[in-house]
Amino acid sequence: MDDFSSKKREIYNSIITDNDQHKKIEIINSREKDDIVEILKLFTNVETVTRDFSLTYKNAITEALPNAKQIVDRFHILKNLTDDLCNYLKRTVSDRIKLYKDTDSSYKDVLTKRQQDKIDTANRKWELIKEAKQLYQDKHTKTSIAKKLGISRVTLNLYLSLDEPPVKDSNCILDNYIPLIKQYIIDGKKTKEIYEEMKKNGYKGKMTVLNMHMKSIRNEVKNNISYLKRSKIKKLFFYNLEDINNENLKQDIIFYLNQNEELKKIIELEKEFKNILFSKKTDKLETWLKKAKQLDVIELNSFINLIESDIEAVKNAIIYNFSNGLTEGFNNKTKVIKRQMYGRCSFDLLRLKILV
Repeated sequence: MDDFSSKKREIYNSIITDNDQHKKIEIINSREKDDIVEILKLFTNVETVTRDFSLTYKNAITEALPNAKQIVDRFHILKNLTDDLCNYLKRTVSDRIKLYKDTDSSYKDVLTKRQQDKIDTANRKWELIKEAKQLYQDKHTKTSIAKKLGISRVTLNLYLSLDEPPVKDSNCILDNYIPLIKQYIIDGKKTKEIYEEMKKNGYKGKMTVLNMHMKSIRNEVKNNISYLKRSKIKKLFFYNLEDINNENLKQDIIFYLNQNEELKKIIELEKEFKNILFSKKTDKLETWLKKAKQLDVIELNSFINLIESDIEAVKNAIIYNFSNGLTEGFNNKTKVIKRQMYGRCSFDLLRLKILV
């Protein structure tokens, strides 16, 4: 059984269907408990009744058909779960999430243009040194080698004495502060604010050193930032992660979930509940409820309270294959009939048209 509105938010009716015979049985001009009890008492051989979480329907069925097994429709169970979890997502996750995938680079990976030019020059010089060494091994005179390479003999002698590139790597005072600087950039802090924070964390260098490297550090942070929409995470309440075809999106979601342990656990609980709902094993439900309570999430607690308030009907939904699908289908047809009759007919005629 289910309800539908004759006048939205004002007048509601109830429809009763036979799941075995696949037909409509009765239309009640009310969804009040006493009116529903009166009609339900006419049906004495009812063994199961499917419904939503309506407390009115629950009490009416209990009074009129005390021996009938009440079953909450699985669709309504899952809809309540996903609605609550979507509310949790809205409360805890921003609409556009900034993801920073740090490459864990040190100062040596965040070079200024001047430093990069210095390294390029050193590499070119090393190639020249290797060529000079080769010519010298081939018995060319130092004078001819110097003339060919366009260098002085003093420089040639220096080159021939080198066994490794002339520029050695050197540490910078910023090395240990690179991760901290990146985090401050992500947080939206300006250079002066970053400098003040670094001083609090033991930085002894000058602001000019920081200024010299800030552009390179900002560019690296920018290149490692991507954005993830909340609506993409919401899809995980309806689909499995493996079903997402976009590989980049899938990796972004995995990256974010690894940072948000609570959301990751909630999604795992949601998938587990769906499996339980179709498992035919009611004992797993009690275990799931205990695990869900441990998270102590407001929206999840709301769903737990709803389940526990109608626990027997939910367990019956796990055991039996009955659903409210047939009734919902008839309600959709009822909407078409209502539109055709809009403003012209009484409830009695509406009832006859639906039952025909």
